[in-house]
Amino acid sequence: MSREVLNAISHSYELASYATPELRGLFNDWLGEIELRVKDFIDRHKRVDPQELATHFALTIESILFILGKLAREGKISMEVKGRTKTNICNINEAIKHEG
Repeated sequence: MSREVLNAISHSYELASYATPELRGLFNDWLGEIELRVKDFIDRHKRVDPQELATHFALTIESILFILGKLAREGKISMEVKGRTKTNICNINEAIKHEG
């Protein structure tokens, strides 16, 4: 996984540490629902790219990469990097594959 993705994940968890327990709970509920929807989308399409997911779910590419990274760490999907640039995270072209 790229350094940019890992930094985005770390930053998100850092911000979450400042939230109240109620807000963290609501965020986790929302995130769990989005993860299920993203996983279902990937299962139906078999191969997708992050920009396609970001557009479909009306989320930023950084948010989608966070969700994909989490799903990949949990073994729910696999990601294959096809090409990337160091300067612009939006130019990452990854294939997300259905596991199973």
